[in-house]
Amino acid sequence: MQQGNGGSTLKDVKNILGQPNSISSTEVKGFKVKSYSWTKYGTTIMVQFSHKKAITKTVSGFKWSRNSTKLTLKAFNSIKTGSSYSTLVNTYGEPDGLNENVVLGKKNVTAVYFTGIKGKNAGANASFIFADDKLVSKKETNLK
Repeated sequence: MQQGNGGSTLKDVKNILGQPNSISSTEVKGFKVKSYSWTKYGTTIMVQFSHKKAITKTVSGFKWSRNSTKLTLKAFNSIKTGSSYSTLVNTYGEPDGLNENVVLGKKNVTAVYFTGIKGKNAGANASFIFADDKLVSKKETNLK
């Protein structure tokens, strides 16, 4: 993570997303990180860079119009630890929120669903955490 090994360059990301809407910098215990954010149509993409390479990306505020299977409480409970990220996406579609990073050579992904779910109220959601493409943790709030 500290060297940004395997991460895209800022130039590569700008070629895809254009000029960022905002840029900020932070330093924690000598570790410098620059954050670039792009916002369009209510969706925000934030990419953090260290040593001129992307080390994490976060997508938030995206709302999908889904034709895929609804994520219900019963379906949520049937998703087993060790399942792959691609299996989740193939069944329920892309998540509404996504965070990806690589720490010590291990790829970590957090996926959050707000749309295409069956919930008790508007705040219902489901989140899934993957390490090296294997589900290691999941949490639901008010699924029905």
